[in-house]
Amino acid sequence: MSYKKTPKAEQKSFRYNRYPQNPELFECDEVFDEKSTRVQSNIPSNPSKILEPEHLQSFSNFRHHFYHVNHQRIKSSIKDHPNVEITDIRLASVNESVQNDFMKTLNQNISYFPQLVYHGTMLNSIESILRYGFLIPNRAHPFNSEAPIITSAHGRSFGTGIYCSRTAVYSLSYVNTTNTLLVCAAIPKRDKVGQIERCHGNILVLSDVTRIIPLFFIDFKYLNQSGINQPWYHKQKESKMDENQEIKTPVVISRKYLRKVLNYMNDDKRKNNQYQMRSFDLFN
Repeated sequence: MSYKKTPKAEQKSFRYNRYPQNPELFECDEVFDEKSTRVQSNIPSNPSKILEPEHLQSFSNFRHHFYHVNHQRIKSSIKDHPNVEITDIRLASVNESVQNDFMKTLNQNISYFPQLVYHGTMLNSIESILRYGFLIPNRAHPFNSEAPIITSAHGRSFGTGIYCSRTAVYSLSYVNTTNTLLVCAAIPKRDKVGQIERCHGNILVLSDVTRIIPLFFIDFKYLNQSGINQPWYHKQKESKMDENQEIKTPVVISRKYLRKVLNYMNDDKRKNNQYQMRSFDLFN
């Protein structure tokens, strides 16, 4: 008895490839010259969490070192969400005064490395956070009189303060009208034995505006229509600027074409004047 050989099943091609074979670097990887890619490396890396004097000299030095220490954790921060994929990790353009206030507080608290935390918010609120820093609801900014007084948007379950989370997936639930999540560095207060104060599970509440600062943006997208994809921060703003520039762009007309138009207008006006003169002669 002869048996027919069963052909091999063809490999299915999936619409979404969460980890491409040739992964590209994120924007922060290119800026900071990190060799790792979007795919989390299987090789464990334990960069030093010690703040050296050069890390405290400037905000850019600190941010560079903070990314070097935490970049693998940031890249894998949303891996537990099956329907969300990180598309880019970018630098957050924070106002210089906010940078200076944070660095002053950091230099006074160098015993512990700052915490990696996340903050989800609305698209319109990101601009205010970058300009004035995080604000405490119903309280004036201690140094900047131009900063607005905001109200609490999600209640105060653990008292008044700035709320952030140690897990990016938790902060995703607070993202609204945008697909951009804030990656921040936080300097929580500690008690005499070094325990972090006002820490409630994954939630960290800060009582000082100078103890937290946004460092990076995580741009993400929903897969398989599991959520509505919104614009990333500043991408929408740039597109609006491009539209305005297109509207304001002057129209350039060649001299040859302009001469023809003017000649046509002059001829038409001349004919009209002749018609009016003849009509006037008839009535006279």
